[in-house]
Amino acid sequence: MAQMSTDLSAINVTIERNRLTGWLSDRRFGTKILVSTAVLTLVAIGIGVVSLTRMSELDSNFEELKSAHLESMAELVVVRQGVGEMYRGLSLYAWQTTDPSLGPRGRQAIKDGDAMVLGAAESYRTRAAGSPARVEQITTFTTTYTRYVQLRNLLVFQEQPPAGASLPTGAAEQSKLWNDSEAAMNATLAALQQLEMDEATAKTTAARDSYHQARLILIVCLVVGLLLALAVSVRVNRLMAAQLRTVSDALDSMANGDLTRRAEVRARDELGAMAVAVNRAADGIRTTVHTLSSGAQTLGQSAGQLTQITARIAGSARDTADQANLVSGDAGTVSNNVQTVAAGSEEMSASIREIAQNANDVSAVATEAVAVADSANQTVAKLGESSTEIGNVVKVITSIAEQTNLLALNATIEAARAGESGKGFAVVASEVKDLAQETARATEDISRRVETIQSDTTNAVQAIQKISQIIARINDYQLTIASAVEEQTATTNEMSRNISDAASGAGNIARVIGGVADAAQTTTTILGDADHTVTELSRLAGELQEAVSRFRT
Repeated sequence: MAQMSTDLSAINVTIERNRLTGWLSDRRFGTKILVSTAVLTLVAIGIGVVSLTRMSELDSNFEELKSAHLESMAELVVVRQGVGEMYRGLSLYAWQTTDPSLGPRGRQAIKDGDAMVLGAAESYRTRAAGSPARVEQITTFTTTYTRYVQLRNLLVFQEQPPAGASLPTGAAEQSKLWNDSEAAMNATLAALQQLEMDEATAKTTAARDSYHQARLILIVCLVVGLLLALAVSVRVNRLMAAQLRTVSDALDSMANGDLTRRAEVRARDELGAMAVAVNRAADGIRTTVHTLSSGAQTLGQSAGQLTQITARIAGSARDTADQANLVSGDAGTVSNNVQTVAAGSEEMSASIREIAQNANDVSAVATEAVAVADSANQTVAKLGESSTEIGNVVKVITSIAEQTNLLALNATIEAARAGESGKGFAVVASEVKDLAQETARATEDISRRVETIQSDTTNAVQAIQKISQIIARINDYQLTIASAVEEQTATTNEMSRNISDAASGAGNIARVIGGVADAAQTTTTILGDADHTVTELSRLAGELQEAVSRFRT
């Protein structure tokens, strides 16, 4: 910001100016606007200050009118109401001769009226403390009313007069004294009301005068401020318009090719800086026009040389395109062969994967066979244990049969001893003996068969164990085969990936070579276009020279 201020102060003004106009013209654009705004702001502040002051005075007057007079008038109304209540009580009291019940009601109304009058008078005295005249008048009223009350109590209620006081004895004199006291009371109350009205009227008049005076001051300030702001705005507008007009004229001349017209610098502000910038721009354009004129000539000469160079480059590009086409064909053949090998590698990978799957299936079957053989071995072992238990049972039965045979023999001997009486028992003993012998023969047969089963079971267990061992060896061989197949699968997959990468690389080579051929062909085409462009450039150089020649430098 400081740099810009230094630049503006260094501007050389090219016209004559008076001191005030020069000072205002040299202010910045924003400062000029702020000056106009400041004038309006000062006017607004002045109007605001006057308005606030006068409104404060009006508010004070109205507040005083309210607190000192309206509320005081309300107290006087209460005084009037109290006097009326007192008169109503006197009337009721006077009619007690016709209705005795009216006497107490009248006395109470008189008492209430006195309390209202004296209470309101005291409140009025408090509110009128700032006005000596009203304080004096309310004091006079209170005194006259008190005297009236004392006289009323003496004449109406027949109270005893205070010590040292006396009353006239004649009715006419008492009536005159009563009327004079009542008239004095009413007169002081009326005078108090009139004083209240006079002071309220004076306050109202003062407030109205303050309002008219404030309105006049506001109108004067507003008119003067607006005229001053308008004058400043018009002056600032004319200064800015004059500077802009010189800049506009210089730019119009520049647009028409006249670079000799200068913009007047009328002030050291942003618009003056704009005029200086326009003049510098005209100088720069003048220099640029001279440079363009000489450059156009050089451009025409260079265009001819560029035509020869593009012709040589076009020949080289055609040779490159021919060689690239040959290489592209060979690269395509290599790519096709590699892709064929890649396809065979994929098929071999698929076969190896199938072998691996079959080996895994065989391994699973062998594992299952080992489990089944183990189960059969356990079953046959249990069968051997059961046959052993059967042999034990047969031995028990054989022992029982031998004992039974022995018992039958003893029974036969005892029956023979008995003679005729033991014949029946001998028959039974003979049958038991035969049955015991038959049982012994059966158990011997069962023992032989059980021994045979035990022998066969032992052979079966041994055979199943051999089968389990053979299946386990088959499973181990199968796992070895599966591991080898997996390693071969990994090797084949890696080979397939390498072949695929080779095929992809061969394809990329073919595409790149094709791209080189296309690029060479494109280069040839572009060089043809460049030759046309060089011709067009030569033409443009001539037109540029012609365009530059129209500027006046």
